[in-house]
Amino acid sequence: MSEWEWVHAAVGGAAAVIFLFQTLGATGGSDADDSFDPTGADAHEGLSSYLSVRNFVAFFLGYGWVTLAALLSGVTAGAASLLGSVAGLIFVVTSFFLIKTFLKFQEDGSLKLESLVGKHASVYITIGARGTSAGKVMIDTKAGRVELPARSDSEEDLRPGRMVLVVKIAGEVLWVE
Repeated sequence: MSEWEWVHAAVGGAAAVIFLFQTLGATGGSDADDSFDPTGADAHEGLSSYLSVRNFVAFFLGYGWVTLAALLSGVTAGAASLLGSVAGLIFVVTSFFLIKTFLKFQEDGSLKLESLVGKHASVYITIGARGTSAGKVMIDTKAGRVELPARSDSEEDLRPGRMVLVVKIAGEVLWVE
């Protein structure tokens, strides 16, 4: 292989190794940075949101290997470089759209009490009549089944096992009827 071919083999190989480390880091192989953004870009708009390490690696991965393959196939250096550049851009665009597509499947698992208004719950610990004492209810959320404090303006105590409706949220307490 010529020197030009070795350079492109090194570029493609280095990009492949960096890509491997990025992939292992994104799948839990490393927890050094809890704020990892798999797109490699911040949430802001503009050109800088596309200029990320991940996109540079994707470009050089495509560029290095396609240019090397073209050179080994007998294509001229200029044409091989052009083919590699086009392949690198295709890798970047493909990577960008795949990541954006996968990010659409993410779900926020945090509990937002406001989203519980209008939902049914089951009394877990007796809730005192007319708000005299707080009890607890079990309610299903996106985060799973949770136990939360509850009060009621009801004229009678609400006993365990009774189904109730969440009517409002006051602080961290559900008001049920």
